Amino acid sequence: MSSTLSKTVIAALATGSMARDDVFPVQKPEFRYQQFSKLDRVQQRAATDKLDFTAVTWNALGLNDVERKGWDYLTTDEQVGATQLGFTKESWDCFIDHYSSAYWAELVAGNKASQYMRLGWSQESWEGDSDHPASEGKWWDQLSEDEKKAANQLCYFKMNWNQEDMNPNNSYFPYMFPAFRYKPWNELSLSMQNTAIGMMNYTEDLWNDLGTHVAEKNTFLNLDSTMREGAMELGFYTHNWDCFMNHYQSYYWSSFHADLLVAITTLGWTEDSWTNDMQSPPLSESKSWADLTPEEKAAATRMCYFEQTWDTDLWVTLEDFDLSEVVTPDGPMPKDINLNIYETTGYAGREPADVIAGRYINASYRTMVSSGVLAVVALAGAFLFA
Repeated sequence: MSSTLSKTVIAALATGSMARDDVFPVQKPEFRYQQFSKLDRVQQRAATDKLDFTAVTWNALGLNDVERKGWDYLTTDEQVGATQLGFTKESWDCFIDHYSSAYWAELVAGNKASQYMRLGWSQESWEGDSDHPASEGKWWDQLSEDEKKAANQLCYFKMNWNQEDMNPNNSYFPYMFPAFRYKPWNELSLSMQNTAIGMMNYTEDLWNDLGTHVAEKNTFLNLDSTMREGAMELGFYTHNWDCFMNHYQSYYWSSFHADLLVAITTLGWTEDSWTNDMQSPPLSESKSWADLTPEEKAAATRMCYFEQTWDTDLWVTLEDFDLSEVVTPDGPMPKDINLNIYETTGYAGREPADVIAGRYINASYRTMVSSGVLAVVALAGAFLFA
């Protein structure tokens, strides 16, 4: 296979263009899988005024709480907004709720239980009396063909199963860069300080010392509801919090997939060393950024580290932090990063030398069981895992 053809195939695999054809029982609401900016004004107003979306929560699939409600559990205003967007009860329940708000008996009556059973569910696991099935911990490309066909009948496909991120990203990182988090406390607006204090329990010291707040040691979905709401008001969402704040440290090993698994293993981690505190960490953990190999720098980049956040022992607080040193579309580019380690998986961000004109590839992202601590959410008899 030629180099050019190889890159074409890899790009196609990364975007899903070579995947099997999806077959759904309900017409796909294509508008839901467009960026918020692509919606017309009527749709944007319906999404924000009736369904409490923001541009960020629209672009991050599955983030808005309303998307975990079946049509019959929506308020009248929410149903009006969904209708104005272009949803029907059938398309909402299938593509948005995936029938997760139904009781098992309702799934049986609607011929949906058999599809969930193909994914490993049973009445006991659905009702929370036994563990969730293995499929809930898989990304789309890890599902068998039969599991994919069953998921299709529940209106899942690669993009919404992996809960991909459509938020605009002009950096080489996998997700939108939260520049506000790297500003010293005294440079934040009063409203941001109030949100950080009142909703997230930050203090000036906890803000200025990255990684010291207990919240940053947890995944976004496992923040309590008030902290999560505060984080979203500041500008965080699932993807950029877990990458830039948590650096996936609270993830199960089984949650690592594709380019993220390449990154973790390139840094020297194994399943044993990741899960067993008694095991010694890899040598990369004791290296400064300058001493990392080009491959290790590429791996750290995928986990949303950059020189100043990797070398935490070399700078004290955000007051000593020069944000202009962090890569921006028109700023300095990182050196000696070898993204060839992602040749077989594709890279979620852009190549550093191609930030301005480069093509951004959305990363696959399986959030259902990605955190280190499972939070159980009961929805009208169905139990989901966040």
